Parts: sequence; structure tokens; C-alpha cells
Amino acid sequence: MKRALFRIASVLCIALAAFFLMPVFGGILHFGMIWPAAVLLSAAAVLLRPDFFRRLLRPRWLRRAVSLLAAVCAAAVLVTLGMMARAAGNRPPEDMPCTVIVLGCQVRSDGTPSRMLQDRIQAAYDYLSIHEEAVCVASGGQNNQEPTTEARCIRDTLVSMGIAPGRIYLEDASTSTEENLAFSAEVIRREGLPTEVAIASDNFHQLRAGVWAEKDGLTPYSLGCASIWMLGPGYWAREAAALLYMAVTGSL
Repeated sequence: MKRALFRIASVLCIALAAFFLMPVFGGILHFGMIWPAAVLLSAAAVLLRPDFFRRLLRPRWLRRAVSLLAAVCAAAVLVTLGMMARAAGNRPPEDMPCTVIVLGCQVRSDGTPSRMLQDRIQAAYDYLSIHEEAVCVASGGQNNQEPTTEARCIRDTLVSMGIAPGRIYLEDASTSTEENLAFSAEVIRREGLPTEVAIASDNFHQLRAGVWAEKDGLTPYSLGCASIWMLGPGYWAREAAALLYMAVTGSL
């Protein structure tokens, strides 16, 4: 009975690993896909061959040390994911218009927003169309593969959706999340805009964006949007690993 349960659990681990790696067939591969798949496949191997791993880690103290390390790492990841989910759910209050900051993302070669950027623009539009007194900072520079700045793409798309150009400020020099928030904070202070900000970005991105916003003197709220179902788990895993690394190295 115990062996059968172990086999079922190992099959589930393998299936989850395959799910994390599924975007490979779309030409996508990043660390957030690799490390969960590696952990899950390792767990499957241990479940399928527990006796082998007991012999491999023969001293009892070594097995206990490995088990403790695994438990600490799992707890750290779960706590980080919980904090990320909490930040994603930190929605702006209805009675206090915020300055919307749209964090840039890839622009297609034809100048249109990628799917991820379009979702962020839509989240900003939904808020701006309800709160007509609110304004927006479109944030994002330009890389070698983009025909225009991400900020300009954001602005042009919002204008085409019916948002008045005068409600949109450009920040088109940033190349990272840290710079997105730092440079947007400069625009907000220069223009005398509310320092309560609603950040239009993916849900998994809200915790890190909120940390940078607070460092720049802003009060962050979330206009989080869901990622594509097939890509979301990998993005959440990658972001959790990045946050833990930054916390350990003191760069967060």
C-alpha cells in the first residue's frame, strides 16, 4: 500500500514537472521553469527508489540535514508565494484616486503591445475609465528589438482606447523594474501627482514592484492582471526565486 502511494505521488510529481516545462514547445525556457521541474523530478526519483537514496545518504545525520534543508527551502518559497499573492490582492481604495503606473513590457516588431503588455494596458484602462480624475504614468524604455519605447506604445494604445492624452505622462528611459518605479516617482513629484500609486502589471510582479515603489516614497496598490495559464506557474516560480535571492543578498 505504501509503495503504491509512493508511485502515485511520483507520477503526480512527473506530471507537474512536465507542466512547468510545457512552454518549451513554444520556444520559451527560463529559470522559473527549470528549478521547479528539477525539484519535482528529484522528488519523483526519491519516491520511486527510496531505498537507494537511504543508502546514498547512509549516515542518519546526513539524511536529517538534507531533509531539514529541503524543509527550510520549501517553507521560504511558500512564504514568498504567499506574500506575492497578498501584494497582488492589495487593490486601491475606491474613494481615493491613485496615479496609475503601467510597467513596460515587450513591444512587438510592428509597434503593437505584446500579450503581456496588452493585459497591463487593459488593467490601467479599466481603472482610468472608472476614475476619470485619475492620471497615468506610462513607464518603459526601448531595447534593441523594439521599434518604439514601451512608454509610447502604452500611451498610444490607451489613447486609441479612449483615454485623453493629457491624462498620460511618459517615462521612457527605464530599463528595469527598479528604474520603472524610480523614474516614475520623479515624474510624479515633478508634476505634483498623487503619491498613492496603482501599479498595472502582472500579479506575480506586484510584490517586487511594491517594494521598489515604497523605497521611492510611493504608496503602492495593485492593478494586477493574470498571466497566460500555461506561462503563469513558471513566472511565479521565477519571481519567487528572484525575490529570495535578492533578500539573501540584501539587494531588495
